[in-house]
Amino acid sequence: GKGLLYWEGNALCNILTKIETSRLTLRPLIASDAETVARISHQSSGVRYMVFDDEADVLAWIQSIDSNHDKPSMAFAIIRKSDGKIIGAIGVGPAEELNGEIELVYFIGEEYQGNGYATEAGKAIIWWLFEKVGLDVLSSTVSQENAVSRRVLDKLGFVCGGTRTLPRKDGIRMYDYFRLYHTDWLPGPEWDAQTLYKAEPMDAFFNLRADTYNAKMLSDGGGEDYKKLGGCFPETDAELYILDIGCGTGIELESIWKRVPNARITCVDVSRGMLDLLLKNHPGRHRQITVVEASYVTWAYPDSAFDIVVSNMTMHHFGEREKIAIYRKILGSLKPGGFYIEGDFMVDAIAARQYKRRYEIITANLPEEAQPGQYHIDIPFTIEVQKNLLKEAGFNTVEVLRDDINHGSGAILKAGK
Repeated sequence: GKGLLYWEGNALCNILTKIETSRLTLRPLIASDAETVARISHQSSGVRYMVFDDEADVLAWIQSIDSNHDKPSMAFAIIRKSDGKIIGAIGVGPAEELNGEIELVYFIGEEYQGNGYATEAGKAIIWWLFEKVGLDVLSSTVSQENAVSRRVLDKLGFVCGGTRTLPRKDGIRMYDYFRLYHTDWLPGPEWDAQTLYKAEPMDAFFNLRADTYNAKMLSDGGGEDYKKLGGCFPETDAELYILDIGCGTGIELESIWKRVPNARITCVDVSRGMLDLLLKNHPGRHRQITVVEASYVTWAYPDSAFDIVVSNMTMHHFGEREKIAIYRKILGSLKPGGFYIEGDFMVDAIAARQYKRRYEIITANLPEEAQPGQYHIDIPFTIEVQKNLLKEAGFNTVEVLRDDINHGSGAILKAGK
């Protein structure tokens, strides 16, 4: 029957040995496939892009896959169900020239090109890698003149991240470098980006998850991130006035009070369910807490009222213009000499472009234009972009306090008035 391949420990376990789509079967390449694969490679596109020289070259590829036990590696024959013919091959494995990144390679016989087979096979492999193997990122390189492969990678969601000079059989050549991050759960081998992403209203999203929010955020090392955030506050017995926007259930409050025990904290969140849990979780601190059920996008910030404003894992739901507008409101609410602390999801430039494209797909499929903060959609930026947005909003100083939160995909910034 239909089967999946999966990664367990340091070995690829062939418990079941194929992946099926509506038109294709992908199964591991075997030695008897080498002649067919080599023949396909001898077509003009294969020769032009240096796929395989001969049958021995294909066998060496299969053997290299079989001998790798440290990282996900597999070479698949792409078989058309309608006639059982091998029409190409697709594989993944660590690329030494890319510092061990897992690279996707593929080719389709010329007579079968133009039918979407490479995209269909690519989606199946990505699903397997992300959902069954547990991989978080996948790379690929393409000859700069190979427009067909570039289009396939674009359909698969890869983002171009510049060029790489790489050694190949015919010498050192320039390649375009692509990368794809695992951002969403893929339901099966034939996922579709246009229908994959779902936009949920912000308040409904968090009300639905209020009861499980703390467990989710504190799991897998998340508790350490809150301690790191709290450690960025000054240690003082003064009665500081702090504004916490997008506060959720207030997980960070105890870490703040450890440093500023007499702080009075105004907590703003759009989710009533979250705010109710915040009060429940801090029964002895109610005189120091003011809760406000509102969107911090449209809330009327009081002028020069707070010594410190803080936000944690919330600003990545907004685009550049929306962030600048929020930052200016924060700036106006700070007392002279006050500062803003932001802990948030931040990514590299390639991931930022992938999230931006994802955001555009989601918002384009909405029935009407989304208002800032209306929907829960991630659109994280790089640290440098975040710093520049804070400066553009009018903050005098911006510094990175930590860049080691959220498993390396996050940072804590401090911006001074």
